[in-house]
Amino acid sequence: MHSPRVPAHAQALTMPDTGAHRTPAPVLWRRLWRFVGPHKGKLWLVVLLNALAAFADVFSFTLLVPFFNAFFKSEQLIPATGTIGRVLDTTIGFLLDERDRMASLRNVLLIVIAAVTLKNALVWLSGQVGVKLQEFVVRDLRNALYAHLLRLPLPWFTRNKVGQIIARVLNDTGNAKTVVTELVTRSLWSGAQLVATLVAMFTTSWRLSLAALVIAPITIGAIQPVLRKLRQGYRRLGNEQGEMTSLVQEVVSGVRLVKSYRAEGREEARFTEKNNAFARGFVKVGRLALLSGPVTETLGTFTAVIILWYGAQLVLVEGSLTGAELLVFLVQVMRLLQPLKQLSQTPAAAQQSLASAERVFEILDAPAETTTDRGTRDVATFEREIAFSGVGFQYDGGAAALQDVTFTARKGEVVALVGASGAGKSTLVDLLPRFLDPTAGRVTLDGVDLREIRLGALRALTGIVSQDTVLFNDTVRANVAFGRPDATQAQLDAAARAANALTFIEALPDGWDTNLGERGSRLSGGQRQRLAIARALVSDPPILILDEATSALDVESERLVQEAIDRLLQGRTVFVIAHRLATIQHADRILVLDGGRLVEEGAHDMLLARGGPYARLHALQFDRRSTDAVVEVG
Repeated sequence: MHSPRVPAHAQALTMPDTGAHRTPAPVLWRRLWRFVGPHKGKLWLVVLLNALAAFADVFSFTLLVPFFNAFFKSEQLIPATGTIGRVLDTTIGFLLDERDRMASLRNVLLIVIAAVTLKNALVWLSGQVGVKLQEFVVRDLRNALYAHLLRLPLPWFTRNKVGQIIARVLNDTGNAKTVVTELVTRSLWSGAQLVATLVAMFTTSWRLSLAALVIAPITIGAIQPVLRKLRQGYRRLGNEQGEMTSLVQEVVSGVRLVKSYRAEGREEARFTEKNNAFARGFVKVGRLALLSGPVTETLGTFTAVIILWYGAQLVLVEGSLTGAELLVFLVQVMRLLQPLKQLSQTPAAAQQSLASAERVFEILDAPAETTTDRGTRDVATFEREIAFSGVGFQYDGGAAALQDVTFTARKGEVVALVGASGAGKSTLVDLLPRFLDPTAGRVTLDGVDLREIRLGALRALTGIVSQDTVLFNDTVRANVAFGRPDATQAQLDAAARAANALTFIEALPDGWDTNLGERGSRLSGGQRQRLAIARALVSDPPILILDEATSALDVESERLVQEAIDRLLQGRTVFVIAHRLATIQHADRILVLDGGRLVEEGAHDMLLARGGPYARLHALQFDRRSTDAVVEVG
């Protein structure tokens, strides 16, 4: 069945990429946090492990105080006053002996090795838990996106490029996890290092610590304009990557056409143009992203120089600080630069993730069929008739595709839809399974408006055999049983036999377990159509939509498929989109559509005798004076 037509200007209703409306970053963080929530246990474990590792790291450098005191032959290995002195005296005081300084140095170095080993073990454990956390979060996000995608209404898919959708499901969800990566494996560790180092610095000298922190607000403020531009740039890159994905998908799908028209050069030029644009954009964004690190490090080095000068005054002039404490403080400041640098880069790195998250949430925010479905009936039956009463349909912002269509199809009838391309045939049949809902009038099933029936219950009554046969990259069994996964082998065999498909299925290398390849590429056109008919027979729907599937087949394949279709029609109410009028001459009712209006209705002989639009269409295809191939009108 053809996809519904969408007017050209309605294409603007796709996922926006103009950047006119941006979701505030805090809102995106909160929405991403909902996916982290189910894994909070792992998150808190990472926090704990990082905190322990950071304090082990700081403690190892605090041990330099007794080391330097011993090295410089100070009177005391451990300061008699101050928080650092009390901590060291409590933890390692019993291992130090001022009378045997070499033994004391040995003990200090052994404790340093133990502390560093403990820190790295904790960092490794934190990384292991962090990897699980980030992958589980992106798994849940991707699952939620894919599940929502399957429940979006059909018009949404006609407005959006396949490549853009694929890019958001695969690429953007993967990029979004960088937020979690930065938060868990880097930012939490850097934050814990920062806090632990600051505690140690303030216990060493609160005046030097305040001087060291003066530069922090300047650093944060200096990179804010860069961050805003980064997010916009990463969003543009995401859209450009989606365009490239769309182009590759189109060309790979239509490679036969490309080769037949010798268009390889033109398609290469199209891809090169988009790829060059993507590369230029990436370089531009990369230049911005690289600014935050150098700016932070330059400011941090400037801070260290000031601290060194001020600390020298405290040691040499005021005497409020020992030389060993100043050296340890400088080591702590230098250790502070790395987590500060990392934390300053985190917002820049997060912009790409936030841009990707924004693109993901645009799909998640699109209303699903289940949320807009107002049906209340969970069970639907078909006993008498399907009636169209003054039905009209108009695509968003476009011309009317259907206007005041009224007719009744009784149970067991074969109703053929005839008309030129764009007459409204596909739109009309799309109303039956409620891929679309009428914008005027109503469609009823045994007197019940279809909109009162839940989508699941209604679609259980309908089956579709399309001219463009869809087969999945799976086994024959999975494809035939697609609409009824619990079908027995006997039921599958019976359906395949009725569809003239059992013989070639059994001749395949692995029979029913043969993988068909992408879109059933290992089968001929006629074989694909017969599998589609077998699939409909297994589902056994009382209402069948048939987009005539024999026009592109050779004579023998057409005969086999037509026999299968004849069996498929038995006992069902069938709506046939007719392309070749010879195949619908025995239909119970023929509806002739023109410009979205029902202009004629009746049986074949009656319509021919009337000499109206149907007779003219019939004459186009059966004009005896023409020796050309049959002209299609659908």
